[in-house]
Amino acid sequence: MVLDALTLMFVSTALCLLTAVLVGYVRTGFPRPYRRMLRYWAQALLLQGLGWLGFLFQGVASGLVAVVLANTLLVLGTQRIGHAIHLFFDRPLPWRRDLSMAVATVVWLMLCHWVWPVFSARVIGVTVAVTWPLVAAILLFVRHARRPWPTSYRVVVAFLAAPALVLWLRALNQVVGTPVDTMVAVHPAQIALHMVAAFTPVATALGFALMVATRLHDDLREVAHTDPLTGLANRRRVEGLARPWIDDPQAPLSAMMIDVDHFKRVNDRFGHDAGDEALVWLGSHLRVQARATDLVGRLGGEEFVMLLPGTTALEAAVLAERLRATVAAVPMSFVDHGEWPLTISIGVAARTPGDTDVRDLLRRADDAMYAAKRGGRNRVVVAD
Repeated sequence: MVLDALTLMFVSTALCLLTAVLVGYVRTGFPRPYRRMLRYWAQALLLQGLGWLGFLFQGVASGLVAVVLANTLLVLGTQRIGHAIHLFFDRPLPWRRDLSMAVATVVWLMLCHWVWPVFSARVIGVTVAVTWPLVAAILLFVRHARRPWPTSYRVVVAFLAAPALVLWLRALNQVVGTPVDTMVAVHPAQIALHMVAAFTPVATALGFALMVATRLHDDLREVAHTDPLTGLANRRRVEGLARPWIDDPQAPLSAMMIDVDHFKRVNDRFGHDAGDEALVWLGSHLRVQARATDLVGRLGGEEFVMLLPGTTALEAAVLAERLRATVAAVPMSFVDHGEWPLTISIGVAARTPGDTDVRDLLRRADDAMYAAKRGGRNRVVVAD
């Protein structure tokens, strides 16, 4: 098989369509929130494959129909890639911009066929339309992707930039170099375009699928370390994040164990939904009252924890008393049951030389919290 333009166009068509099927199949293994962006990518590959197929069948259909249809499908395909990346970064889809660009592409191609039948004009117009969403997608990575970029991000950006660069070099060649007058011309710029078009679909699809898989992994890890009701850190995350603080024996570290007083009365009187409201309210209150360096978590039931790095027992007791008084002064307002006074009991403990694990610190703070409950509730007790 001779590696000419027609051969490369056939390869582009086959790889786009095959990869579209594979991405469409792979997406079914992802949870529902992640399927849409993969579906968009599969649709982009399908549109691009059909676009290259249109160029292959120029001899069957009329020149105008084949050229307009093929180029418009390629433009729509790159726009769909942009849509998938917009979804990935939780950005609104640019429907108006893309629709305007697609309509402008059709109009420009018709003008180039009837009014200004110059191949260079057609190349420049299509280059603008195709590369616009590619450049916009790359800018989304620059503005919104976390740093440093994972390998999957770099792969996708590199293979989005490659066709854009080749297209603009090809357009530049039409203006200042040796212009070509057909898609199948034997010219370095034209062959480079077909080679990039043939091999980028697989690379970008694999890179984007890896991006989505990495996002899913990160989200699952976050869920595994987060209390689903309040959004606070759960016990596992509290213990994990506190480990470096425990390993630094020179820095002060204190803990508050916080428990809602008479929480069973709330559940018995108003129901468990109201109890959940109370826990969410208290969790939000603790998050607001915490300093930037503090760690707030829910250990289970109505028991919360605050870890206070760089804080002595005396300083923690002052903060705890302020927190207790603030909660007692603001009644809980239920959605269906009006206001209800909530109070909390707090146990405070500071790290001692014998604390080799955060659980040792939390255990002593927990003992102090139960002492506060036995002492009448709505109070702060500092561990010895």
